[in-house]
Amino acid sequence: MRNAARLAALAQRVECQGRTRECVGLVRPASTLLDIGCSSGWIAPYLMKRGIANYKGVDVNAVPRDETGATGSISIVEGSALALPFEDHSFEAACLFDVIEHLPKGAELVALKEANRILVPGGRLYFSTPHASMLHTPLDPGWYFGHRHYRRSTVREFLESAGFHVEKLFVSGGLAECLEYVRHLFYRRVLYRETPPTPAPVGRLIERSHRKNQALGLTIFAIGRKAGSP
Repeated sequence: MRNAARLAALAQRVECQGRTRECVGLVRPASTLLDIGCSSGWIAPYLMKRGIANYKGVDVNAVPRDETGATGSISIVEGSALALPFEDHSFEAACLFDVIEHLPKGAELVALKEANRILVPGGRLYFSTPHASMLHTPLDPGWYFGHRHYRRSTVREFLESAGFHVEKLFVSGGLAECLEYVRHLFYRRVLYRETPPTPAPVGRLIERSHRKNQALGLTIFAIGRKAGSP
């Protein structure tokens, strides 16, 4: 319990660079967005700067909270990606960033269909998950314990089977980011400490590995659009 509490506190602090910056950059302005598997909701301020007026996060381990400001609202509730506690057509947009690989194997499509259900016609899903790269996958310590990685074709098939038209799908991120992730895991999971800031040269290498499609990249990113007109 003590270690779990320390991990929860560390989850409040996430550096917005590389993969996380790429995720934020996918998002377009919308009145309402549901962040599925939101953790602490750390991404909310970044998304609101991107034009999200009202952010709602949902996570199985969420600590519920509500905040209302001059530019919009932030709300976090407890719930499962496999049975979202919202009515059909409740949100203009949703994001599923690095979530499906943590779900029970075979449940990926259930989560994606749930995301489709709560979106209005024409609503967009912003998505990311680890890429099955022969270079990066073996360097992920979690992969040896069931942390799944996926091929582009598998992600496309998942999205299309869940009722989404794939507007964009690409892979980015490189070796420097992969090694930085391992360093982060060591500090968080072994030392239970906040990871020191990324050294500037490494940060530059990470940023250079993004905003372009790569054959052996670290992460798959996608935008799926639900059928119909808003």
